[in-house]
Amino acid sequence: MDALIRKAGQILYLLDLRIRKLLYYRILRNHTSMIVSIWVFLTAISLAVLWGLGYPAGKALMYSIILSFVFFILLVLMGAYYEAKRLQGNEPNSCFHFTRSNMNSIRISDLGFSEKDRENLNLVLNNLQPKGKIDFKLVSDNRIAADYKKLLRVVHLLIIGGIKDFKKEQKELLFQFLEANFTLNGSPVNRASFNSRFSELVNEKEEEFQNNLEPFQKILQRSTVFLP
Repeated sequence: MDALIRKAGQILYLLDLRIRKLLYYRILRNHTSMIVSIWVFLTAISLAVLWGLGYPAGKALMYSIILSFVFFILLVLMGAYYEAKRLQGNEPNSCFHFTRSNMNSIRISDLGFSEKDRENLNLVLNNLQPKGKIDFKLVSDNRIAADYKKLLRVVHLLIIGGIKDFKKEQKELLFQFLEANFTLNGSPVNRASFNSRFSELVNEKEEEFQNNLEPFQKILQRSTVFLP
């Protein structure tokens, strides 16, 4: 009995191994092989079902060909949809969700942006590519260079969930997002400056962090009133 069980176990193991290799090397290798495999499987199932329901061989074959074409179109559309989502997920502008969809009621000059960049800000807030990089102008204490931490505070308030708890991968996505969409007083985003200011920001004590956010929170909560 033990020998029979061991032999049966070996057979099942080898069968499972062959099936997994078939799936990996032949079916799951790329989008085309997956689509073709699923398409063939669904076509065979539809033909078997139609035959089982008593359809004449000719009609069963004709209907299965029609269903096969429909299956193929649906599978291609599904594959295209997921490929588009994958490509979108790799775009820096698609990595974050924002607390608002536009800055139309905000005096963006108080946040350090020029009025000419309003449309570009709205595009970024809708996960779209801006027409040009947005220049952040609020300077640091030395009154020369734009302040990375002030920009990061604004971005913290605009991104849902904020950036304070970002880990390594999210921090890298944030850098790519800022690098792709912003300049600081006309200068490109510098990785070393970003890293040092980001570390300073996230290591602030909670009370200090909230106090530094407060001026920007008030600006973002302040809306222009339009009279009827």
